[in-house]
Amino acid sequence: MMRKFGALFGAFVVGSMAWMGAGSAAAEPQLPRVMLYSENLGSFGDHAFCHGAYNIGLVAPKGKRGTVRLTLTSFGFTGSGSAWARDPHCRFKVQVSYNASSGLGKYFYVPVSFGPRPGQRVVRDVYTGSGPAHIGVGSVSSNNVAALQSYGTSIITVVP
Repeated sequence: MMRKFGALFGAFVVGSMAWMGAGSAAAEPQLPRVMLYSENLGSFGDHAFCHGAYNIGLVAPKGKRGTVRLTLTSFGFTGSGSAWARDPHCRFKVQVSYNASSGLGKYFYVPVSFGPRPGQRVVRDVYTGSGPAHIGVGSVSSNNVAALQSYGTSIITVVP
């Protein structure tokens, strides 16, 4: 019983420190968030059977009230055959949708092109307004914006 209480108390302390930003030296503060599925999404692209995964990051940029900075960071994409050897870039679109104080049911598309090198980034600022926000991110085909490729993820946060 005491061991379970200690583990629960430790998790509470670590979670509280992460929530308040204790111990981090980030230039931009991380937003408190609940990810309903995952911070990492898999996707495939427009040619040579290219596929890979990327990470979704959210921060509050300094000096921009009511704005979320969305960062997509590649883990590296790969393809096959001579088409990939000629053009090693996997192109697709990312649909970003949000419900927040600035409006309900808003969305836009971000064109993405990732190569085989991990760490490539795409950054977009999203004006959601201050307060609670629900942000959804999912991959869509580069030639048809209506066809979702991935299940996507759902993020609930509070924007300063």
